[in-house]
Amino acid sequence: MQKIATIEEAWDKKYPEQVVLVITRSPEGKINLMAVGWVCIVSDDPPMFLTGIDDGAYTLELIRKTKEFVIAYPSRSMAEQTLYAGTVHGHHEDKGLQSGLKFIPGEKVHVPISADAVANFECRLVDIIRPGNCPLVIGQVLSSHINADPSVSRLVNWGKGYQLR
Repeated sequence: MQKIATIEEAWDKKYPEQVVLVITRSPEGKINLMAVGWVCIVSDDPPMFLTGIDDGAYTLELIRKTKEFVIAYPSRSMAEQTLYAGTVHGHHEDKGLQSGLKFIPGEKVHVPISADAVANFECRLVDIIRPGNCPLVIGQVLSSHINADPSVSRLVNWGKGYQLR
C-alpha cells in the first residue's frame, strides 16, 4: 500500500545511500576532494559514471579546467575524512593535505587515487549537462583499481546529517 507524500518525505526513504569521493587535481598539483551522494553508472560500454556536483564547487571548477577526475568508493575507515571532504570547501582549504588521506598516482590521469578506498575509477570528462539546477558530470572510466584487502568494506550514508558508517 502506498500513500501520497511530499518529495522530502519520500527522499528520506532513500537511505542508506552510497557516498563517493570525487578527487581532482589543480593544474598546479593541489589535490582536492569532495564527498558526493549523487553518483551512478550510466554506461558499461564504454564504462561511464555520472555525478551531480554543485555549481560553486571547486571540484567542478577543476573538472572543467583539467577534464579529468577520480571516483573513489571510500572504505568504512575513511568516514571522518569523507565527512571533512563533504563539509569543507576546497576554494579555501588544501583538502587533499588536510584530509589526512593517502594518495597514490593514477595510471591514466594526472589525478591521484585514494590508497585506502574500496575502489577507484580514473575518469576523463565526456560532458557536463544541466537538466535541472545541478550540473551533471559524465566521465568515461579509463582505469579502475580495487583494494588488495578483500575485507575492506564500503562506507555508506545511513541518513540525513551524514550518518556515515
